[in-house]
Amino acid sequence: MNYSDLAVVYGVLSIVWLFAIAIGVFQIIGVWKMYKKAGIPGWHSLIPVLNIYDWLRMAGFNAVWSLIGSVGTILGIIFIAVESASNNENAMAVSAVLMFILGIIAVVLQIMSCFKIAKRFGQGIGIGFLFLLFAPIMCMVAGFSKDWTYHPKM
Repeated sequence: MNYSDLAVVYGVLSIVWLFAIAIGVFQIIGVWKMYKKAGIPGWHSLIPVLNIYDWLRMAGFNAVWSLIGSVGTILGIIFIAVESASNNENAMAVSAVLMFILGIIAVVLQIMSCFKIAKRFGQGIGIGFLFLLFAPIMCMVAGFSKDWTYHPKM
């Protein structure tokens, strides 16, 4: 690979990176506005673990499931790092299984939360699928639309 090919690759990667940053900013703005509608401080959308915890609480999950969804993955990563330092292969296998289970739980909670949040904003299953597929756009719609109001007891 010569230098001109490498420059093209870096140029494309830079554009992709900037696009990803823009999507992240739209997501943060939309979630901030959604949190404000739900009575949650908007700045919670800036802190990753707290963001997931509040997202799951806004969807109606209790505190235990919200903690599992937000802190479980981080604890699993820490557990793997500690066990890999000990060079114990049995502990590494347990860590890998733990991370797999926590990952599956996190994915299931995220999918369920999209539909529950759509319901709490007075929308149907179709909007839940749109939340699942196009979260940044739907967060902006839910956050800025005057027709969508948050109903915590739905």
